Parts: sequence; C-alpha cells; structure tokens
Amino acid sequence: MTKITTEEGPKDVLNKVVSGKVEKPTGSDEQPFKRIGKKRKYAMLMAYQGKKYFGMQIQSSTTMPTIESKVLDAMNEVGMITEDQRKRPGTFLFQRAARTDRRVSAVRQMVSFELRLLEETVEKGPELLNAQLPSDIRILALRRAIPSFHAQKKCDYRTYSYTIPTFAFAPVSELTTPSYRLSEERRDEVNDLLKCFVGTHNFFNYTSQREHWDASSVRYIISFECSKPFSYTHDFGFKTTEFEFATIYIKGQSFMLHQIRKMIGMTLTILRGFQNKSDITRSFESTRMDVPRAPGLGLILEQVHYHNYDKNHSKTHQTLDTFGPQLEEDIKKIREELIIKEILETEVLTNQMMIWLSDLVKHDFQMNPEEETTEQHGISKARGTALNSLEEQGKKPNAGEEDEELPEEGNDDDSVAKKEDAESEETKRAVAS
Repeated sequence: MTKITTEEGPKDVLNKVVSGKVEKPTGSDEQPFKRIGKKRKYAMLMAYQGKKYFGMQIQSSTTMPTIESKVLDAMNEVGMITEDQRKRPGTFLFQRAARTDRRVSAVRQMVSFELRLLEETVEKGPELLNAQLPSDIRILALRRAIPSFHAQKKCDYRTYSYTIPTFAFAPVSELTTPSYRLSEERRDEVNDLLKCFVGTHNFFNYTSQREHWDASSVRYIISFECSKPFSYTHDFGFKTTEFEFATIYIKGQSFMLHQIRKMIGMTLTILRGFQNKSDITRSFESTRMDVPRAPGLGLILEQVHYHNYDKNHSKTHQTLDTFGPQLEEDIKKIREELIIKEILETEVLTNQMMIWLSDLVKHDFQMNPEEETTEQHGISKARGTALNSLEEQGKKPNAGEEDEELPEEGNDDDSVAKKEDAESEETKRAVAS
C-alpha cells in the first residue's frame, strides 16, 4: 500500500491535499497508479499561478520550468505515466485546451490524455498528484471522457480576465494616482470601447508573425466587458493604502499570441487620449499599426467552455463545464487566494501598469488618420512593420515593456495543436512498425 506523509505541513485549500510525497513501502515497487486495463480518454482540470513559469506549454528547446513540465513530472512520480511518456507526451495524446504565455495564470485549464487506469486510482488522482506538485499548481478534478475527446478541439469558447488598477482609465486631464476612482460614467465609456472588438474581425495588428491576408488572423469575440471596481488595501508596514481595481472579462472562440493584451493596450491608449475610437476599426484593416501591448500581470485564463460536449454526452459521462457545488466553491477560493491576491500584491509593489502608462509617449500614434498624407501613411506602415519585427526577434521597442516570452513553437492553440497531432500520429506509426 502507498501512503501520503502528513509531516511536511498543513493541508492545502483544495481536495484537502496534504503536503508531502507519495512514498512506496520499503522493498516494494508498487505504484499509486496501476497501468492496466483498457486505454481510455480522460479530462483533467487544473488551476495555477503562472508567476514563476514560462508558460503552460512544455518547451523542447529549453529547461525553463513550465506548467506542463511540472504536471508531467508529477504524473511520472506517482506512476501514472512512464519515463518515456513523460519525455514524449504525444505518445499518450496529451493535449491542453489553451496555451497560456509566460506569467499568465489559469483558474480552469483543461488537459486531455489517453491512458490505462483503474477507476479507483482515478478517483484519488487529484490528491496524489497535488502531493507531488508545487503549491502554485493544483489539480482540481480528473474525469473519464468520450474516446474522441480532445481538450483543445472540443472546447467551444475560452474566457479570460484582465485585472487592472482603475487609474489606468483616467483621462490625461486628471492626475494618475492610486487615489483615482472609476465613476460609473467612465466605466460606460470603457465598455463602449470594448464593444468595438465584439464580433468577427481581422486581428493581425494584435499579434506577431501574421499578415492581414492570413485567414487565421480572423477571430470571433463574443463578449468584452469591464466589471464594477473593487477596493484592495495593502499594508506597506509603515502605512496602509487603499487601491481600486477592476476586472475586464473577454470571451471568444480562440485567441492569438498577445491578442488580448494588445486589445487592452489599444483601449487604454484611446482613453488616455493618444488615439481615437475610430482607430479600433482602422486596426482591423490592412495597414500595419503600432498597438502597445499591456503588461501580462493581470491576465488570467478563467475558463474553457465545453457546452456542446456536456449537451451531447452528459447522460453517459460527467460534465466538464460544471463540477458540483463543493468543487465550484473550492475553485472560487483558490482563484482569490492563489491567483488574484498575488496579482494585486505584485501590482502595488512593482507599479507595472504605472510604468507602462508612462512609456506610451514613446509610441508613434497617428492622431488624425483622415489627414494622413501618402508619405505619412508609408512611414506609419513602415514603422509598424519594424515594431512587429522587433517583437518577433524578442527585442523591446521601448524600455517599459516586460521581458518577451520564450520563442514558442506556434502562436496560438490551433497551430500548436496541429503540430502536436501530427507528432502523435508519427509516433503511433513508429510504435506500430
């Protein structure tokens, strides 16, 4: 029998997981997971604080820590997968629902895979895996899925949030300080701008390595809205200061690299008076524009949605959009204590948004596009192309930008999924031969 030691520390928030490691009895090769029986598809729900990690996706070209590398290590440690499967996750069809970038957190991330597992070992899977994982990565649930389940392809929509200090919405005519408070009228102005992004548009200006003619630049946004502000009081030791934050929620089918942060960036430049509302429509056209990328700190993957899956398979399989009242309550708690708290504390201590706002003057915004001459149009287009090239090379166009993410194997979930599916098929053919 295996056991989880209880000497290392207090119980975690979720699943009443006890800190410690899964230990084997002396002289025994028994593993918590027995890899016997028929291969089945599984869906595994997780949450994580992304501050210490270089994104969700495992990076084949570097040893930098990622969420997947830690999860695969834990799966191997408890005997859920072999060492070879850990090194080559495509061999057991491991796939994420959404790829999050460096420092981005997730409240509900889903992965799928195909393994031989006993039902009783599946039930205690989250507890065993959490005992091996660092406290900033939590496995929430493990459920059996239909044979064709694919975490990315079966996902209908994705909801992200961006938590931001409200002084970022202040007009340039007002002093930008933590004492600024967002009025209901100003919030209406924010939401009026965010609605301009809703619908189907060409977002090539909101990512890198894409052109206007590329069909993959077209994305569908379902909703984009700023919620009511909330207060956060921070104790600096010698004084306490009250800050105001707001959370912007965005729901869409899929998103490209940097897309959400650049949409937030465009909105803030308009609110700050650097650009006009009409520039949002202009950004969907073929002219390359300089669109600032907002800091990554406040970005969270809130949920991946499986509405159609639940609608079609809820009679024979457990749902993947809802997980019961107790787990839903645990998820809310872990969101506040593991993710939101860290974002608020980091922002007030490092002033990332304030620094970013101060660097907006270094960008080249065309204030009156209607009055732009042919020569000016050419210069603007050339400069936008140059800035885009800098992003592709990992260089920073201005001092206020945070470090670029690691070079990735694809720019979004779709391209990464296609590459991994091809690798999985190649591996399966090699094994069969």
